[in-house]
Order: sequence, then structure tokens, then C-alpha cells
Amino acid sequence: MAVRRSRRLLVSLLWLVATAVACISSGPLTARDFADSVVKIRAIAADGSQSFGSGVVIATNLLATACHVTREARSVEVAHGAERWVATVESGSATHDLCLISVGNLDLPAVAIRRSESLQLGERVIAAGFPGGGDLAVRDGVVEGLYPYDDGNVIRTSATFDTGSSGGGLFDEEGALIGVLAFKARSGANLHFALPADWALPGSMVSSLLGPVAVSMQRSAFWEQPRASQPRFLGHAMLEAASQR
Repeated sequence: MAVRRSRRLLVSLLWLVATAVACISSGPLTARDFADSVVKIRAIAADGSQSFGSGVVIATNLLATACHVTREARSVEVAHGAERWVATVESGSATHDLCLISVGNLDLPAVAIRRSESLQLGERVIAAGFPGGGDLAVRDGVVEGLYPYDDGNVIRTSATFDTGSSGGGLFDEEGALIGVLAFKARSGANLHFALPADWALPGSMVSSLLGPVAVSMQRSAFWEQPRASQPRFLGHAMLEAASQR
């Protein structure tokens, strides 16, 4: 009887170990979990010059991106792998730096959007975009700061991103979109910020402000404005980050 109990105990322990190994081997979220929903954007200006950014599929034939990626563009091209599409800036808020882009026959999966009010400091996140118009770059980090602004939380993260990744996605561990990569500190400090993805949700305050975006629009985003005109939380974020280091 004792031998049988020992065997049952051993089998139970082996099952627990196997389960734990299976969980570990499944690994954390990686690019493959959302790569089909992140695209490269090429914006072509009237003088023929071009710039690159990124975007995230949030609904059928619809992308979210940062307005500063496309605001000087006369034409916009979206790419994913070998596929190319001509796109149209459907609406946006230059002040909030959030634009929606319409792409016919896109046929790429849309991501789920998680509200920024549910985020926690220290939560693991992943930034994904196309720096310099090159390959998809995926970098992980954590939520370092949350700053209430116009019915959402602007996110400061340690997940770094570079020029060309603007408009890409900041994802949580389940693959839900929590932010749109937007800007980093101009002071040289290693501070990276994402716009709350829930700004793009119907019924949100910012969504209600989205409208036609003129090609010649020169209005700057909130983070590009002179220091005296910027939201106060940006100055607070700098001080907060300095105290954390």
C-alpha cells in the first residue's frame, strides 16, 4: 500500500512538473502574436520626399497611427511583408496626435484594445514598430508612468522605440493594444511615451474630436508645443523619471 501511495505521489509530482515546464516553454508574448496587425507606413510629401512610420490594425480596413507620421503626406502607402496598399487618412486630431487611416481590402487581423485606465505601474508591455522603415522591431519593458489626459492615460514606458516606429503598438502580455507609440523626450533622457489606445474607441472623448485632417495642417501635437503650452504632466513625468533613476 505504501509503495502504491509513493508511486501515485511521484506521478502527481511529475504531472505538476510537466505542467510547469509546458507553461514555461509556451514562453512570453512575442512578435508572432501580433505581427500580422502591425504595418509599415510610407508617407510621400508633395516635393517627393518620404518618411516612414508604423500603424496598427484596429478594425476591418482601419489603422491607428500617430498623426505626425502622415500630416505632410500627399499620398500614403501601407506595407505588410510583400503586400502594398494605397491608404487614405480618414480622420484625426492633430493636437492629440492620433489619426485613423482607411485601407481598402487590407485583410489583416484587428487587435483588441484595452482601456488605459486598467493599466498598472510595473506591468510588462511590448513595443512594436518599423524603425527607419526597416524590419519589425519588438522591445519589451514595463509601464513606468500613467498620466491622465483627456479621458485616457498617456503611458510612459521603458520599452524603447526609434524613429519610424511612431504609430506602432504598445501591447500588454495578452497581446491587447494599450497604446500607440508616439514620442520620446527631446532632452536626451530615455523617456518613451505612447498615446492611450482607447482614444480610438467609439464614444471616447478624443474619438468624438476626430475629423478631417488637411494636408497642409501645421498644428502641432500636445507634446510638440512650446514648454509653456504643454500639458503639465509632461514636466511632472520628467521629474518623476529622474527620481526613479
